[in-house]
Amino acid sequence: MATLQVQRRAALAGAAGLALGLSSAATAQVKVVTRLDQLEGQRVALRYLDRNLVPLPSAAGAYAYDILRRADSLGVRWRVRRFTVQGHQQLLDAGYAGELPGQVPHARVREWYPGGQLREDVSYRLGKPDGPMKTYYPSGKLRRDQQNRAGAVVRSECFGPDGQALDVCPGYRSSAKLAGKGAGQAAVFQSLQKQFAQFVPKSYARATDAVVHVAFQVDSLGYVQDARVLASDDEQLNAAALEAVRKLPRLAPATAEDQPVSSVLEGDFFYYPARRTAAKDE
Repeated sequence: MATLQVQRRAALAGAAGLALGLSSAATAQVKVVTRLDQLEGQRVALRYLDRNLVPLPSAAGAYAYDILRRADSLGVRWRVRRFTVQGHQQLLDAGYAGELPGQVPHARVREWYPGGQLREDVSYRLGKPDGPMKTYYPSGKLRRDQQNRAGAVVRSECFGPDGQALDVCPGYRSSAKLAGKGAGQAAVFQSLQKQFAQFVPKSYARATDAVVHVAFQVDSLGYVQDARVLASDDEQLNAAALEAVRKLPRLAPATAEDQPVSSVLEGDFFYYPARRTAAKDE
């Protein structure tokens, strides 16, 4: 079984190498990462995702893969290109500023539908839409034609699926959020961390700090799906992390063009033995 997985991983890495234009010898050196902080010191890496684009701990069951490449050009620190495993259809081409990809979009970002039709083409500057923004329906018809400056809308026209002009443009995007707790991944994981401590068995003891890195989907109804551990300092903490995720209340789902959509959340649970000892002594 292990040999088959290695062979499969090598085959997928070879496909990614073709997309990159790398030689077979070069792809043999490409590291597969699960969490993005494993990119430290790497110039290029691969990351696998399932059909809902939730990161995977290995190539097994992958629907898509990301090629993560250090750029260091005109403010773009990372370039990310995403392809389907079957057919190698491109899904994403994005530039990011910052130490890790995925956090601060910068320069041009393009996304495609699985069938190959362009979904959107947006220019960013340090995380804010800046310049032209166009989005499209799966049919290829224009959905939004917008001009932005430093995150502010300068001009915007939006159209229905039949091409009719809309009186008001819908909201472009929003993140999944907990009711009354603010939007975004950070707010969700702050709440999760409090729950995590409750699920760690009282008998558990460890002398050093530990981190459990998880990812999960929030579907278009706001329910958590496909929660998984991507990396862990101590497998004994994995069950507590997953139970905390499962106990999340229903979230307000992310939206795109004012329509609810699924999204992916990813982050860490922290175990600090000093705090655990202090809590026992109180």
